[in-house]
Amino acid sequence: MTKPRILIPIHDFNPGGTEAIALRLASEWLARGWQVSVLAGDSAGPMRARVPAGADVEVLNPPVPRSALSRLKLGRAMAARAQAIAPDLVFIIGNFHYLLAHALKRSLPGVPIIAKISNPLLPEGLARTIAGGIGQPLLRRYLAPIDRVVAMTASQARDFHGLMPQRPITVIADPNVPDDLQLPAMRDRRASAGPIELALVGRLEPQKDVALALDVLAELRQSRDARLTVLGEGYLRGEIEAKARQLGLEDRLALPGFSDRVGEVLSASDLLLITSRYEGVPGAAIEALAAALPVVSTDCSEGLAALLQDPRLGRIVTGRDPQAIANALIAQLAEPPAPPELLEQTLAPSRFSVAADAYLQVFEAALGNRSA
Repeated sequence: MTKPRILIPIHDFNPGGTEAIALRLASEWLARGWQVSVLAGDSAGPMRARVPAGADVEVLNPPVPRSALSRLKLGRAMAARAQAIAPDLVFIIGNFHYLLAHALKRSLPGVPIIAKISNPLLPEGLARTIAGGIGQPLLRRYLAPIDRVVAMTASQARDFHGLMPQRPITVIADPNVPDDLQLPAMRDRRASAGPIELALVGRLEPQKDVALALDVLAELRQSRDARLTVLGEGYLRGEIEAKARQLGLEDRLALPGFSDRVGEVLSASDLLLITSRYEGVPGAAIEALAAALPVVSTDCSEGLAALLQDPRLGRIVTGRDPQAIANALIAQLAEPPAPPELLEQTLAPSRFSVAADAYLQVFEAALGNRSA
């Protein structure tokens, strides 16, 4: 019997965490006999090479290149192709793509749409208060075409349930740890006397706030030599390079861009630095722990608090003061290494097969409801 077909609509193949996770899940679903179609608005980006063998790939013709307003027309442009693909369900890979659900629901009225919450639904601070009040009816309309939701954390699930209490929601960790990966032992960094090797994984865009990471590096170098490698690409590259020159950090900053060498860089580093303004659950943090690398992060994600409960794994800094973050980096280096069993226990939900199977249970429930 032929397994159901999953449609994954994406804007393009530009690098991003949600895209990487979606393609990783697609590989696992294909291995379990499900069918996968990727429908892209444009062929731009290096992640086309990461589409797993066996997945059908279609790119709109004419394409819809990414721009400030391109999502407003992307869903409509995809509607006819989505009908022709005739999927059994649609998987929306993250918040950035939610807008596509409206046009896809109109073109595929009987097809369940399952969406992942990749970032907080509401902004922080005053904007969250406003959006959570007068903006709630608008937000409900925005989310209305989504039939089921996958959250990465319990707090995300609570936020969504408060808005859409009738929608089924399941908490599933992102698949960031291969099943066959034997977790390495965390090395003792307390005796390290050389330069501190920092890694940051993220797009060169405002959310990741790499400019703050440069300020942290400048503060850190007041007491310890340190270097920072940023794996990611984006439109702020010129600004970041200019700031590095201004701070005299040109020889202490590496910007290799989008890379498939993330694991190699993490393994060679002393700490992962996260300076994001907001996150769902940073996949880079899980990848770092899988490389036995401790994490120091801004308070950008409620999911990180659950991940870094033991100080040997990392710490979270309240506020965005560069000196406080630099102090946290020094303090983290003074921690003893985490034992292998702690790493394994922390990362077990993020194994590829665990996450992929949990998603398929959600899909089967959605398809069962449709046929009931």
